[in-house]
Amino acid sequence: MKRTLVLLLFVVTCMGTLRSSAQENRKPTLDVSVSGKASAKPDIAIVFMTLRSTSPLAANALDENNKKAEEAKAHLTALGYKNEQVKFTGNRFAPSGGGAYYAGGQRPPGFDVYNNFFVYIEGPELGDPTEFNKRVSALLDDLSKVGAAGSNFSNANIAMGGSAVVAFSVKEPAPYEQQAALEALDKARPLAEEIARHMKVRITGSQWTTVTPSGNRAVGMPATLVDELPYEYYSFSMEEVPVPVRVNVHYTYK
Repeated sequence: MKRTLVLLLFVVTCMGTLRSSAQENRKPTLDVSVSGKASAKPDIAIVFMTLRSTSPLAANALDENNKKAEEAKAHLTALGYKNEQVKFTGNRFAPSGGGAYYAGGQRPPGFDVYNNFFVYIEGPELGDPTEFNKRVSALLDDLSKVGAAGSNFSNANIAMGGSAVVAFSVKEPAPYEQQAALEALDKARPLAEEIARHMKVRITGSQWTTVTPSGNRAVGMPATLVDELPYEYYSFSMEEVPVPVRVNVHYTYK
């Protein structure tokens, strides 16, 4: 397994660490935060699709979109996809025209109804770009006949034009998170020792350690389309899925 390690190192020393603690058992600490990254081979691909209907009446748009959904399901079944390989998120309502700007603030009357859905692809084709691309192309072309289109996956990077229809993930990231954490820990102690040397103090031990995965559900991440998926890490490469974590170690010193 190809492994890469990207480290972002910064040190925050606690306020008052060079003065005696007012509390009997409290010791000054030197806090080190290290980011580590392991690389996983993707074992699942997700194709992001959407169905959208527009009508002056919301009820009519809803009926039309429901018909499109049934047609899409029939096409997916004909292509060999099983129910567990497809997830529809349900109809949502929006003003006609979405978030587009209109001169004078005049939005066209009517409503949009949209239903995002995901198609999961697994198996040996993930290791064969030619066969995988053929399968995705056939899927997209067939679903376009019923009005389905690729969703705008906002997590795509600028190199992808800011959007992408296909993403790759790993279903069980825990072993890779552990690998990334161990590699980060290997870097944490030497860094703390170097900082301590400049502070003219000596590391006496570690008080506590926290490991925080930096996947899609990391605290502070904005809500995106992938929040409706059960996976944590995504990539637009068939070669690898980066699995980053952040490790914080609090060292005591004197």
